[in-house]
Order: sequence, then structure tokens, then C-alpha cells
Amino acid sequence: MKSWRKDQQDLTRDIISNVDVVAFSFSLMQPNKGCYLDHLDGRFAYITLKDALSNRYRVYDYERDVLEGEYESLDALIDAGWKVST
Repeated sequence: MKSWRKDQQDLTRDIISNVDVVAFSFSLMQPNKGCYLDHLDGRFAYITLKDALSNRYRVYDYERDVLEGEYESLDALIDAGWKVST
């Protein structure tokens, strides 16, 4: 797969740009670190609530809490293969 489906991309834009409270506060995984993201290559990461509120698109590896990447825009994050976990 070279990119996520358009509906998945649109959902990602909507959740992150609107800082959807449920996506950032509810998690089956503990500890809750933010809004969880999936990558096309199988990586699992998150974006923090603080970053989303500041329109910063920094993606952190879930297991290691290290910065995976920082993107200039939400579109750049999606183009790099990330989407909100569903």
C-alpha cells in the first residue's frame, strides 16, 4: 500500500486539526500518550495533545517515546504515511 484510503486521510485531518477530545483522551493502551497513529510500514506512534493544540506535527514512537519525525503541516504528516489509528 502506497497511501491510506482517502476516507482515512480525511479522518486524520479532521481529528488532528480539530483536536478531537475523544481521540486524544481515550485509549485502551496505558499510559495514554496522545492521539495514536499508524504508519504504512507498520510503525505505531502518537502525537501529543500539546503539540496538536499548537499546530505542531511531531510524531513520537509509542514504545520508546523518541521523535520519529516532525512535519511542517498536517498534509506533510499524511504524505509521509501516517494516519490516526482506528
